[in-house]
Amino acid sequence: MTHQLELTDLQRSWVDDALAVIVRAKADMLPQTFTTDDLHAILPKPEHPNWYGVLLAKLRNSGVVEKFGYKPSARPSANGRVVAVWRRVSK
Repeated sequence: MTHQLELTDLQRSWVDDALAVIVRAKADMLPQTFTTDDLHAILPKPEHPNWYGVLLAKLRNSGVVEKFGYKPSARPSANGRVVAVWRRVSK
């Protein structure tokens, strides 16, 4: 089931730029399986942290990634909370 996402112009710009980076990212930049921790390392900081969720929803709805599991975040600021592990889908 896909959901239509309502985006502001600023949010749409960040998401579109981030999508381009992820789709072009080589394995040394973004591994086959990744978390938002990896995205924090390669993407510019968004205006709001929820934009990572919008980005991953678009990637999932486009068939680029699928949820693969969960693990504790490695970022100290996340205090060990559980984050989704995503896997690139081969086409």
